[in-house]
Order: sequence, then C-alpha cells, then structure tokens
Amino acid sequence: MGRREEKAAWTRAAIVDNAMRLFAERGYDSVTVDEITQAAGVAKGTFYSYFSVKSDIIVEEFWKIDRYYEEYASRNLARYGTPEEKLRAFTRAQMRYVRDVIGNDNLKILYANQTLLTGQEKVIVNPQRQWYTIIASIIAEGQASGVFRTDASPEELARGFNRSMRSVFLDWCITDAALDLVKEGMAHLAAWVLPGLRSR
Repeated sequence: MGRREEKAAWTRAAIVDNAMRLFAERGYDSVTVDEITQAAGVAKGTFYSYFSVKSDIIVEEFWKIDRYYEEYASRNLARYGTPEEKLRAFTRAQMRYVRDVIGNDNLKILYANQTLLTGQEKVIVNPQRQWYTIIASIIAEGQASGVFRTDASPEELARGFNRSMRSVFLDWCITDAALDLVKEGMAHLAAWVLPGLRSR
C-alpha cells in the first residue's frame, strides 16, 4: 500500500470510528455529518468523498461481521461432527453477535439503507460475503455425506438459507428487539430451515 492509499485508509477509518463512537454515545439520529467530520478532524467534503450518506457508515461497519464469521468458522466449526451441528453452532454465534455487537438500532439502519439504495451492490445479499460462503461449504459437506438434498447447488441452497434466516432479523427489527433473537433464530432454523435442507 502506497503513502496515498495509507492516508486514505486512515481517513476512512477515522470517519467510521468517530461516527460509531458518536452513534453509541448519542444515538444515530442525533449525530450530524458535521459532528462526525469535526470529531474525525476532516473536512465535510472529505466525508462525501468516501460516503454518499450517513447510513453508509453502518454499512461499512457491517463488513466487520463477516470478519467475525470467518474467524469463528476457522476456530470453532471443526469441533462439530455433522453439518447440521455446524449450522446450529454457526447460527447461534451469528445471532449472538448481531444481538450483542451490531445491535437492533444499527441493524434497522442497515436494512433501511440497503432497501433504499439503488444501482449499487448491496452488502446484505452479496454472494461473496463470508456468511454465504461458510453456509455453502457446510451445505456442500452435507450433500457429500448424503444428509442434505442435492437437487440444487450448495450456493443456491445457501441463498435460500440466508434469505429464510434474514426473516428472523427483520422481525427483530420490526419488534424493536422485543423478541429473543437467539431463541427465535434457533427455533426457526430447527422448524423450517433444516427440514428444508434434509434429503428426502
């Protein structure tokens, strides 16, 4: 990375870090772009050279969840014996991370951003995300061992898996975190998602 790229990465990180700190202290809606740039020590125009709108900060932060997924999978999934056990463990870890680290307010902002965003790639449905690739690899393992259906590719089944599990996150947002995300996520996985994956 050259000097210019290093400076750009540092500036972007300063904007994101200060914005997330302000959001945590005062709430997303109470923080302005002016306050973010002042805290980061950059000009307002600099903000808009990296981000189109304030909610893009949440999207940027959301990519960290994939780094967590990758680390979790590499450290923990091998200890589980079957693909179903791996999907249960990974889903439980995911639900806990979103509940405890991402938080309900930030997830709402992310969903709003992604719903209103047009003409750009959307992080939530990006098939290159670790969430997709980890799920697809577990499904492929299940197909190879004969426990998961083989009438669709691992990638297609992973897309359906993720689409179904996203409904739990959406309900959690709609209810203002009134439901237990981990409990409901695991119940949805057991009642609807795993039965749909199993070989008939």
